Amino acid sequence: ESNVLSQVQVAPKAFVVNGATFDSGTRVLTVSVTATMQANISGNYRIACAITEDSVTGTASTYAQHNYYSGGSLGVMGGFESLPNPVPAAQMSYNSVARAITPNFAGLTNAFGTSATTGQTFTYNFVYTLLSTWDSSQIHIIGIVIDSTGKIHNTGSATIAEAVSNGFVPGTLVQSTSGITEANQP
Repeated sequence: ESNVLSQVQVAPKAFVVNGATFDSGTRVLTVSVTATMQANISGNYRIACAITEDSVTGTASTYAQHNYYSGGSLGVMGGFESLPNPVPAAQMSYNSVARAITPNFAGLTNAFGTSATTGQTFTYNFVYTLLSTWDSSQIHIIGIVIDSTGKIHNTGSATIAEAVSNGFVPGTLVQSTSGITEANQP
């Protein structure tokens, strides 16, 4: 807990704002991630964009949840102590399910050059075709700034509606991710 409390007091070197356009017919989501420098930086800072979905449910056994709190021997855990192990799929709803990350977990190398100064703004664009099984009203766009040590430095999160309201900003196209497939899909 002390590590988390000390880190939330560190001022971010960049603020992140997500913009978007979304065509509900084709399910093409075009995203802009804009990072505005709040301090001077140097080194290999990177940028990435993740797509997550909330309220994901399913009835297949692969949606069941291991429950080590079942029976209460490990204490109270928000009601899970009263549920069986595993919790049946029909009783589970998952949030923040990762659906895509572009260009990859490491991010785009030297996204801000080898150095950037306070006030500089960088915008990158990402294109996703959402699968028909995903609920677009539950999708979150997460712009990610990764520091030179490979740790996530700051993020910006927005629903599709919020990002559309923010407005799409043209920038450098990182990658079009239209061939999304689900791993381990039941």
